[in-house]
Amino acid sequence: MRRRLGLAVLALAGVALIACGSEPLETHPSIFAGAPWTGPERLHYNLLERDNLEGMCVLETEPEVAPGVTEVRRLCRDAEEGRYEDNGSARVDSVTLRPLSSLRIVLDLEEGDARHFATTYVREEGLVRFRSEQYDAGEEEPTESLDAQRDLPEPTDAVPEPAWYDDEELLWLVRGIPLEEGFEGSFTNVNASTGRVFGADMVVEGQERVEVPAGTFATWKVRIETSTVTQLVWIEQEAPHRIVRARIERLTYELAAIEE
Repeated sequence: MRRRLGLAVLALAGVALIACGSEPLETHPSIFAGAPWTGPERLHYNLLERDNLEGMCVLETEPEVAPGVTEVRRLCRDAEEGRYEDNGSARVDSVTLRPLSSLRIVLDLEEGDARHFATTYVREEGLVRFRSEQYDAGEEEPTESLDAQRDLPEPTDAVPEPAWYDDEELLWLVRGIPLEEGFEGSFTNVNASTGRVFGADMVVEGQERVEVPAGTFATWKVRIETSTVTQLVWIEQEAPHRIVRARIERLTYELAAIEE
């Protein structure tokens, strides 16, 4: 039996129910310096595991879907049978990248099942609300649903605007940090699939030249680390700082094509 393709973004490990708690929260200042994209984008990636093609992803950026709001999308599917899809999106503040909401939908196209994971951020109350829904084949209403909410870091005198970001936007967040050797920053990550809120660190480790199907690029290598997992991302040095390669759990994203 072909296994389900796990198309995780940062800390996801397959499809989980909202059952986990969160780490003690720390308050961190923003690490997002500004959006390097100037208009809509559509970037195509191959997903590899040990040099085997496992799937494809498209990362889309659509600025100003509403005044002051940008939508980012991750559209992924497995390579051979087209059986599984794992699609995520987030609506974020266009200037700060602070998330407003997100949605991840995992589809088994052969069985007709679907799992939805949604987040809604309630900034004035300092919390995030999660909803998980299971849809079985042929059912219009969810056959299972779970709701939860978690606190977000509280403002302090030193940090009146704490930094938290949604898991679905992290491949855009890393493009907008200060890309210079030695940069280090921390933030709070929110994961809809697990219902967890936890700390993460980013470090710019240095420069590397990287060859992918879309060409050869001078990149910055960035490490993203949580208490349980380390991810690596290679970012184009020149604006608009597109993701060239990303090693996300067992899969590697490689830039294959850039739609103009």
